[in-house]
Amino acid sequence: MKDIDILWAKKSKSENGMQKWLPLKQHLLDTKGVMLMLYRHYLSDHQKNIIKESIDGDSLDAEKLVEFLGASHDIGKDTPAFQAKSGYQGTQMLDEQINYNLLSSGLFSKDFFEKESFKKVLKYYLKSPHALAGEALLEKFGVDSDIGSIIGGHHGKNISEDEAPSVSNIVDFPENYYFNESKAYFDEWDKLQKELFHWILHISGYHDINDLPTIDYISAQVILEGLLIMGDWIASCDDYFPLFDFEQKNLITSSSRLENGFKKWFKTSIWTPKINNNSLEYYKKRFNFKPREFQKKIFESIKKTEHPGIVIIESGMGSGKTEAALSTVEQLAQKMNCDGMFYCLPTQATTNAMFSRVISWLSGLAIDDDENKSINLIHGKSSLNDDFSHLPHNIDIDEDKDAGVLVNDWFAGKKTKILDDFVVGTIDQLLLLALKKKHLALRHLGFSGKVVVIDEAHGFDSYMQTYLCRALEWLGKYKIPIIILSATLPAEKRMEFINSYLDKDDKTLDNKLRNNLSYPLVSYSDGNKINVIDSFTNNKKNMTVKVINFRGDILKELKTLLSNGGICGIIVNTVIKAQKLAKLLISQFGSENVEILHASFLANERIKKEKKLVDNIGKNAGSERYNHRFRIIIGTQVLEQSLDIDFDVLFSDIAPMDILLQRSGRLHRHEKNDVLRPSKLVEPRLYVLGISEEYEYEDGSSFIYGDYLLMRTQYYLEDIIHLPHEISKLIQTVYDFTKIPKFSVNVQKKYLEAKDIFKENKKNQQNAADAYRISSYEDMEDNLIGWLDNSLDSKNKFSDEQGLAQVRNGNDNIEVIMVKEFGNDGYSIIGDNYDISIDVKDGDPKAIGQLVKNTIKIPQVLSQKYNIEKTIDLLESYNMKKLPEWQSNPWLKGALGIVLNENNRFPFDIYNYTIKYDKKIGLTYNKEEQNGQI
Repeated sequence: MKDIDILWAKKSKSENGMQKWLPLKQHLLDTKGVMLMLYRHYLSDHQKNIIKESIDGDSLDAEKLVEFLGASHDIGKDTPAFQAKSGYQGTQMLDEQINYNLLSSGLFSKDFFEKESFKKVLKYYLKSPHALAGEALLEKFGVDSDIGSIIGGHHGKNISEDEAPSVSNIVDFPENYYFNESKAYFDEWDKLQKELFHWILHISGYHDINDLPTIDYISAQVILEGLLIMGDWIASCDDYFPLFDFEQKNLITSSSRLENGFKKWFKTSIWTPKINNNSLEYYKKRFNFKPREFQKKIFESIKKTEHPGIVIIESGMGSGKTEAALSTVEQLAQKMNCDGMFYCLPTQATTNAMFSRVISWLSGLAIDDDENKSINLIHGKSSLNDDFSHLPHNIDIDEDKDAGVLVNDWFAGKKTKILDDFVVGTIDQLLLLALKKKHLALRHLGFSGKVVVIDEAHGFDSYMQTYLCRALEWLGKYKIPIIILSATLPAEKRMEFINSYLDKDDKTLDNKLRNNLSYPLVSYSDGNKINVIDSFTNNKKNMTVKVINFRGDILKELKTLLSNGGICGIIVNTVIKAQKLAKLLISQFGSENVEILHASFLANERIKKEKKLVDNIGKNAGSERYNHRFRIIIGTQVLEQSLDIDFDVLFSDIAPMDILLQRSGRLHRHEKNDVLRPSKLVEPRLYVLGISEEYEYEDGSSFIYGDYLLMRTQYYLEDIIHLPHEISKLIQTVYDFTKIPKFSVNVQKKYLEAKDIFKENKKNQQNAADAYRISSYEDMEDNLIGWLDNSLDSKNKFSDEQGLAQVRNGNDNIEVIMVKEFGNDGYSIIGDNYDISIDVKDGDPKAIGQLVKNTIKIPQVLSQKYNIEKTIDLLESYNMKKLPEWQSNPWLKGALGIVLNENNRFPFDIYNYTIKYDKKIGLTYNKEEQNGQI
């Protein structure tokens, strides 16, 4: 047995107690094979073309390169620092057998594996982790850093600029590579490493090191690093590639091991779009209706493009943007050889609403292609989505079943979800593309083969916009098609999106698009040229909305408006205001006539409330919407975001113009309901709340939106507006900061102060986002060294949840699982009459699954920067006493629970706040002052 054959890559102890191992060469063979299979059967042609162009080669050249990366990725395990390690799972007998072979081969001194010797000889072994060691050895052998840095980053983090060149690690810690300074040991390890390297070259199809290509594009390097991480994970899965009994020494070089292993992982084929270029036939087949002029013009324009890139569709609510976007996805995927889609929206609620529509569209693709399509839903509460949970999981590709939409469980992990073929998720998932975070290359791999759709793109503050524009820049370098949808997009954001994607700052372009007030408006690139579609026949009637700046008695006004029935929407800016208003209106109109929706409900109950609303007053509700004589729906921003509901009359707190118009999209939304509306509500009316002649606003509104935009909105808001025709004019007027309102002297002073605060906040948000934002593509060097320097992970071990929080501006939230006490020591789901605690203690998956659906975020007043740590400490201390068994359950470990008392109150006050849950109005909190007043 040759010395090289005794080197190990993996050790494990199976469930039956058998100790297993995997020779290093076998793991390298497995990973080499998986990389080739992924290149052929997972990467899109778009990604393959980037790689081939980057090395100036053909498919054979690219395949040899990915095989080399797979075969060499763990060459750093051919070192004393790694081979001397013990297994992590009680593999003592196996360790002793392997150590005996290592000693017999003269690779370590005879006393090395005795107690404490390891720490004396290799006391700095942690300074040479095997990924870094692999890059160092390759550099020593003459491999350039364009390839070497990929090997160094295959565990998710590339070496830093301070650590470069990697070969300096050999100089600084020679014992980690050659055991000690003795020439005999040096020669043995050096020979072993060279022998392995030449074997790697040979099995990859290279004669010598000079045959290795140069990877010119950073985009290709990132894709290859992501592919290597993915390939290593698949090849490291024991279910796919079993470990050996120790007695088995010979490598398995037959194709059957690779074929069997990859087949267990592989579920869906690469999507090769074949779209019908006749827009009428396409829409009829895919959506079962004829395209509107708006949709047809987009379809025909995209059809003519040769080098499509970014497409921005600005159109009114309910105009058919979603179908236009999905048809454009198919067109762009075909033109650019992409094989998937990522569709993102601002919130979990909007994402859930879109998911069912995407499934319907994707089912049509599966039937057309007669092939299964794999989909994923990514947000913090995806497990609560019924459409997602009811999809079939892990169907065997050999099963004789009709093609459809499925879930591949390999993509269920937090880091692997984005690698799936078709993904619907929240905008965070796209923003993370621009965040310095471990395994970033894996995320770039997931995005670099998909068409990306960004829906409701108007709702991002300067902080999120900073991340989004950097993400768009990188996607532009990958030449990934982007579709951006908005009903209310300020021209400034439109320009930022286009210039970021095309990586330029074209003032001529600015003038051409910034001043275009057409609506609908479609802007799209063909190469570096920007085209617009701005001439549409107005097929949808303009709705004339009367705007009332309301400062009167809302209770009195509602009694008058709803005397003959009707559905009234009230959208306010804070949860507290929504709850106070709900209490008032319930006392006057009855609980059965008033609904309330906001973020401070249990996650499961909020989903039920949203579904009930859509069923009762949505597009397909019909005459059932008036089963109640009248209905009042009170909500916060959740009502303005993609809930397809229709109000007869709308009250709204003042908000920036684009948001106010977005809310107005729920007013007289569906024409078919016009004949059903009560006579008093036939005329669309928007009541604007929270304003004054002195331009003073409620604290909550000022805090959320800032007075500058509120003042501009109030000033330019007209008494009569025509929707959707005037949407663009109204928005661009408010966001064109060269236009100066004419205020009185006192108000002008307040306005200028608000403007300074607005500019300062915007600058601070951009600077804060820059701290952990990846470099501009053009600022990258010719390799990935230092790519993630100053990342979140470099300071602390940041979780994926903290990464998500980093790309959204605002304070962290504390989420708890909330239940209610039952009996002496048990607890139940709120609203149930069953002690679920016994089933949870027994580890019943169904009970635990039900439990984790009942999450809620505690009030933000308890999770401010100055008190969040203390709050968490209080909750953790409570959980250790009340719910200790949760921490021993893998599904509940790390979760915080609260058991409400019989009055639905928290069992203890936090900072004198009394917290209570009410199924009708949600989570409330009040502070008991010393004088007894709330």
